[in-house]
Amino acid sequence: MVYAISHRFTSLLCFLAIVASSGITVRAQPQQGPQAGQSPQQIQTLAVVNGQPITRQQVASECMKRFGEDVLQSIVNKQLVLNECRRQGLTITEKDVNDEIVSRAKKFGMSDDRYIKLICTKRNISVDRFKNDFIWNELALRRLAASNLQVSPEELNERMEFEFGPKIQVREIAVDSQQRAEQILAHVTANPDDFGRLAKDHSVDPNSASVRGLLPPIRRNSGLPQFENIAFSLQPGQISNVFQIQDKYIILKCERVFPAVQLTPEQQEEVHQRLIEEISNEKLATAASSLFEQLQQTVKVTNVMNDPQLSKQMPGVAAMVDQTKITKRFLAEECIARFGRQLLETEIHRMLLIQALQQSGMQVSENDVSQEITRAATAFGYLKEDGSVDIDQWLNLVTRNDQKKIEFYVEDEVWPSVALKKLVQDNVKVTPEDLAKGFEANFGPRVEVLAIVCNDHRHALKVWQMATANPDQEYFGKLANQYSNDPASKANFGQVPPIQKHGGRPELEKEAFSLQSGEISKVVQVGEHWVIMYCQGRTTPRITNIDDVRDELREDIHEKKLRIAMAERFEQLRENAQIDNFLAGTSQAGAAAVRSSRQTQTQESRPGQLPFRGQR
Repeated sequence: MVYAISHRFTSLLCFLAIVASSGITVRAQPQQGPQAGQSPQQIQTLAVVNGQPITRQQVASECMKRFGEDVLQSIVNKQLVLNECRRQGLTITEKDVNDEIVSRAKKFGMSDDRYIKLICTKRNISVDRFKNDFIWNELALRRLAASNLQVSPEELNERMEFEFGPKIQVREIAVDSQQRAEQILAHVTANPDDFGRLAKDHSVDPNSASVRGLLPPIRRNSGLPQFENIAFSLQPGQISNVFQIQDKYIILKCERVFPAVQLTPEQQEEVHQRLIEEISNEKLATAASSLFEQLQQTVKVTNVMNDPQLSKQMPGVAAMVDQTKITKRFLAEECIARFGRQLLETEIHRMLLIQALQQSGMQVSENDVSQEITRAATAFGYLKEDGSVDIDQWLNLVTRNDQKKIEFYVEDEVWPSVALKKLVQDNVKVTPEDLAKGFEANFGPRVEVLAIVCNDHRHALKVWQMATANPDQEYFGKLANQYSNDPASKANFGQVPPIQKHGGRPELEKEAFSLQSGEISKVVQVGEHWVIMYCQGRTTPRITNIDDVRDELREDIHEKKLRIAMAERFEQLRENAQIDNFLAGTSQAGAAAVRSSRQTQTQESRPGQLPFRGQR
């Protein structure tokens, strides 16, 4: 993957995650920063893959190249917080930290021990790191930025209206030209019942077009005031005039109005407390960013690592915060602490591929890499006006306009992809059956249905009985809104994208294609869910001759089969390998070694058995 981490703190979670990588341990009141960078003796071999070692120096070097700047910035940020806490005399005690954890755990109905275990497992961090980095940092920032976290009555009222106010559900047609929009408006004004069909056939928004233009209910204060005002001006059945948002021309038709939710005084008080806390947390990210801007203007911070002259004068130093030194050794270890496991897995995977290529007598050339980059850019439509591939724009996308990340994109995505392709490509063929199924899946008719998704069979049978007792499309939609456990079908009154053949859900597809318009399906199990469908009809294929798309279809199927074969081959390599990962504390003997060991044990357990049955 391409590793590109933003320095801008767009959310509290993002900010805390970056700051936490500093690894500075702060107990109650912080006493010292990361100036010494001393650490206990570390193991120097982090993994062994089929007998070949991966050293700590290798992983540290790769971590520093990819994440050094970001981790260094987080260490500096943490030091700035420490200094400001000392300056203002703020103290965050161990009791403060533990009380905050208990409070959070209660909100989820958990004990503090269970909550800590859950969070640490999910984030793959130690308990000490969770307490002293994440929790301590948030508490410190809250106290430093307390004056900027007040929630006004206006902010609370806007959030209340968003969550509990009235909602409007509409269908949408979005097109690229005003003239086309006006033509469609004239048609749907005279024929309102055609709105959904025209949305499916002409709307350029694929998500809404797939469900006949139906959008999830519109709320006030959602961030699109023009769209909201027009939607809320409509009554059920009414159609809006054409209006423009950015480069799209839009028509809306009101389907239904949901009244505001009425809360009891007790419920309102509880909701107010929750919303005030949520809004305050959202404000914390902005307040933290402003705080850092102020601190960076008043505290002298020197990035030694990026200054060749200073690096000569202060060898081994990465940065200075006032008089506090942050050493390169400390920075490297912090990079390993935060990203080491992730990067070590990448190095293990790379070594497995290198070993497989060597065994097969293959190698990846620069031309192979170049061709793969071109293929990826072409597949995602990065073409110039003359039809040539726009490699530069593609690389800007995958590296987020950071040319320094091109090396990592090639190493972590392109090279492994090329290596796996070389290992499997001779075994991947596209058969006539593949072409027939692919044509039917991509260009054949699809079944338009309303769907109700349930989490258990008994509940599904109850809903099915209600639906079959009154097999009406509108009633089925209301049942979907009331009983479906799938958020999309619930919000859209059962409307879901049309069902295609060979889409990976054979039982559901078989049942859907057996239905006639107006029929209700049996209860169909799909994984852990049970589905009921109301058939609205079938789509009409636009392409009926496979020869018109044969080459394009063959290329698409070959690429998909190639990707499947690549994944399977990599799993085989991983399964058969002997891997000792000392950083993660895991070890596997490899399938081949296990089989050999079992055979040896079997022979040793039967000492009278001759090595060959015919031997005398």
